Amino acid sequence: MLLKKIFLAFGLAIACVSGVCADSPKVTIDINKGVMKPVSIAIDVFDPFNLLMKDQFFGVVQNDLQGTYLFRSISPKAFMQNLKGSKDTPRFSVWKTINAQYLASIDVNLEGNMLHVSLALYDVLSETRVELLTLSGGIDNWRQMAHIVSNKIYERITGEAGYFDTKIMHVSVQNKPKGEKSYRLAIMDQDGYAHKYLTDGSTIVLTPRISPNGKECSFFGYREKVVNGRRVPLSASVYRLNLSKPSRPQLFANFKGMTYAPRYSPDGRLLIFSLSDRGSSSIYTLNMATKEIKRITRGRCIDTSPCYSPDGQHIVFNSDRGGTQQLYIMDSDGSNVKRLSFSKGRYATPVWSPRGDWIAFARFGNGAFNIGIIRPDGSEERMLTSGYLTEGPSWSPNGRVIIFSHQDYSKREKIYSVDVTGYNRHEVQTPFDAIDPEWSKNITN
Repeated sequence: MLLKKIFLAFGLAIACVSGVCADSPKVTIDINKGVMKPVSIAIDVFDPFNLLMKDQFFGVVQNDLQGTYLFRSISPKAFMQNLKGSKDTPRFSVWKTINAQYLASIDVNLEGNMLHVSLALYDVLSETRVELLTLSGGIDNWRQMAHIVSNKIYERITGEAGYFDTKIMHVSVQNKPKGEKSYRLAIMDQDGYAHKYLTDGSTIVLTPRISPNGKECSFFGYREKVVNGRRVPLSASVYRLNLSKPSRPQLFANFKGMTYAPRYSPDGRLLIFSLSDRGSSSIYTLNMATKEIKRITRGRCIDTSPCYSPDGQHIVFNSDRGGTQQLYIMDSDGSNVKRLSFSKGRYATPVWSPRGDWIAFARFGNGAFNIGIIRPDGSEERMLTSGYLTEGPSWSPNGRVIIFSHQDYSKREKIYSVDVTGYNRHEVQTPFDAIDPEWSKNITN
């Protein structure tokens, strides 16, 4: 057995023990299939001293797994064996009777302010233990510990990295008196819990982006004035916010024209964005250390929404240089520009997946707004979901789920998610309206 202790920044101690036998089969599910039968899993949580914690922990793990539509949790009422924790030996015949393909036996033990958790994951069909995990941490981190347990189950069965302990940043939009709105930067767990605000609403916040190391974020903020009853935005500014400790956003750079759609380079050294000037828009980079600005594209066309590939070698963006708003790819220095999309409609906000295998985008055409994906070579383009004012896609850290903003017919602005197969679309709950979601695994806040 291999025992590995990892100490996380938030104070959890994790030990992973691989319990896979050399001759046991590795059973996984293909999450690329559009339609499939969910894997049935029995989640048994043992805690004889704290039934509330037991139920809460069970609820988080169950919601994480079932929320992917890849798993079906069997009701504990159907269980035919009362396990006494992860060290107890399952009678596989009774778990097969209730059609459990996997069994997750979880201990939850609270000692003072410390919570100790153990997971033993079994492949019921092959009657083998395939994973063992132990966690220890402060009681305040119990939800994150439950998400980590969900991650381990998901990873072992699907072969993909889990994402349940990640966070989503977004702009919270709240109505104010006299028709005004407050735009505040907010952050929450990926399942909508632990929601909190990072700005006070005095500045309109747009398109927050999280640095690759998760220690800071950058966003465009601007103030506006009212002219003849209409809101007119003033020049935008780039702000930086330290996420590793409480702080106020710091003004980083000012621009004469309006700026749009910032994104970090993979190494975090550059911020790439578009800047408008006299009817056109070009792509620029801003050095985060020296504040040096470099122009990447030129011309009288509108180039905007740039995003680096994961290796930093290429940039995808949208442009009307061909007559309509389409997707293009170029080298990171602006050379070797190639058109990527050729369908009817207007393309916007492309973003490369963390794996580099897909590019997500928003498209408007034939009276419909869509979120779609396309390969970096222009092949396999397909739409995943549609809806009124559906825009702003952002990838989960494992590159399998996309979140986006959507305005429904009541003009409420909400965040939704959908997987790369186009299935499992559902709302991500937020206290108020929300736009511009940004998903990240490494946030240190």
